[in-house]
Amino acid sequence: MFGVVSLSFYQINNNLKKQQRLTDVKNEFIRNITHELKTPIATVGVAIEALQHFGVANNPERTREYLDISQTELSRLSLLVDRVLKMSLFEEKEHLLQKEPVDLKLLVEEVTRTMRLQFEKCHAQVHLHLTEGTYVLQGDRMHLTNVLYNLLDNALKYSPNNPQIDVFLEKSPDSYTLRIRDNGIGIPALYQQKVFEKFFRVPTGDVHNVKGHGLGLSYVAGVITQHHGKVKINSAVGNGTEVVVGFAR
Repeated sequence: MFGVVSLSFYQINNNLKKQQRLTDVKNEFIRNITHELKTPIATVGVAIEALQHFGVANNPERTREYLDISQTELSRLSLLVDRVLKMSLFEEKEHLLQKEPVDLKLLVEEVTRTMRLQFEKCHAQVHLHLTEGTYVLQGDRMHLTNVLYNLLDNALKYSPNNPQIDVFLEKSPDSYTLRIRDNGIGIPALYQQKVFEKFFRVPTGDVHNVKGHGLGLSYVAGVITQHHGKVKINSAVGNGTEVVVGFAR
């Protein structure tokens, strides 16, 4: 009898642990996808605000440009929602990737063009330094787009005064390297690896004035790892941050 009771408790405990793991996976997915859904919504909101309050509606060319940006972001939002509906299965907490040929250079140009309204609102100067040629890799376009949005959005948020953002894209015979550099507040050396951990935020008053849940860079690192790439940070307090992403060709 004692053995039967012990075995029953053991089985119940295992079932509870399994259920908890499944709940953790579900909650992580909800947090990550919610974080990504906010970006296109914010972009469309800025475009509408410009049309309503800054006289853009009287300029047909700018109006058409802002409407094109809104359409692009709404299309991306639709893709995200569609992915939510399809991502019901997870394996070891990894996203299900839908890989296709993606040109990183074209993707960088598209994302920076779409984020133009955010840059203008923050009076940011963004400079692209893209080596000639194509940068095609097998990747999930939606997730790689989200990676770029996250990195550029961080560069913008953590550069509070006259943001200067430089985007470099270079290639070698065996790799592609993306570098995004800002002139922001920087990250202490002690925390430069921890920023890729879930929910971690650098414990300073300046950083916590920026809204967030410490999920963006964790998501970035996860997506890059699933693309067999690597990411690292070079930074110093008061001297900005450079995020370096490497992909094998």
